[in-house]
Amino acid sequence: MAILLAIGYLFKKTGFFTQEFIRTGKKLCFYALLSCSLFKNLYDSDLEKIPYRFITSLVFAILIEIALSFLAADFITKKREQKGVIIQGAFRSNFAYIGIPLATMFFSDPGMLERTASEISLASIFIIPIFNVFAVIALSTYSDHKDDANLMKRSLAGIIRNPCIISIVCGVMVLLFRLAVPQASYFIRDQIPFLYKVLGYLASMSTPFAFLLVGASLDIEKSVSDFRQLVSVVLLKDLIFPALALAAFALLKIGDSVEYAILVSAFASPTAVASAIMASEMGGDQDLANEIVAYTTLFSLISLLIIIYTLKTTGCL
Repeated sequence: MAILLAIGYLFKKTGFFTQEFIRTGKKLCFYALLSCSLFKNLYDSDLEKIPYRFITSLVFAILIEIALSFLAADFITKKREQKGVIIQGAFRSNFAYIGIPLATMFFSDPGMLERTASEISLASIFIIPIFNVFAVIALSTYSDHKDDANLMKRSLAGIIRNPCIISIVCGVMVLLFRLAVPQASYFIRDQIPFLYKVLGYLASMSTPFAFLLVGASLDIEKSVSDFRQLVSVVLLKDLIFPALALAAFALLKIGDSVEYAILVSAFASPTAVASAIMASEMGGDQDLANEIVAYTTLFSLISLLIIIYTLKTTGCL
């Protein structure tokens, strides 16, 4: 991951990736490649193999993380326009853009890769909507906009139009159809193989291309305006919350190596890029939101190495 991020940053510095290319590439990755990856992984999944205990525990842990983020915001800042930004910055992982590709990079065994892709896509059915909905709640709670009702409607409409959520809904519909009509369960793969292959090609592009674009988007030369708030969120997002979640699952003996990889992707991924855009639209501190995205991404290069090394040395990965 670190090498791909560094190459992306180098491509920007040498002019291979222009700002226009990065902007368009992000749209391509978000609206097409990541959506294809999510749909294909769900298409290849089996509802009967859902790890219910793990996913239930994962959702519960994310809700606790969100609650702690709300509590932490009051201690980190007194500025109303920063609280919603800090809350979503502390819990809202870049799950679709970085987390899902990251989880599939831990293993080289084809069987483990297939299981990881399947389980993380099943987990995304719950994780991505939770992140998006609670981000809207956090930002609207501390918004000074007078038309809060219209703002909430626009934000929720944006969530419904989110391509990752649309892909998840389509994938779930296929899984439910498969339960009802088993004989037609893999119609696309068996009867239209060329379409299935194209879907696979697009899905496989999402991981390397996403990391290249994230690396190209890093802006480490920009000055920091709210140092204390920024450091607090970076530590919460990249180290404290992941450590608490992983320790809790280890103590409760929930999950195996594949599921620990999913935990890393859900809790240790940097703050979602979309959070900065949402913050600006909902009256939050846009500068702080941009800084949180940039520096949680940058510091995650170190924190992920620490977390992954610890998991490997303890036999969890």
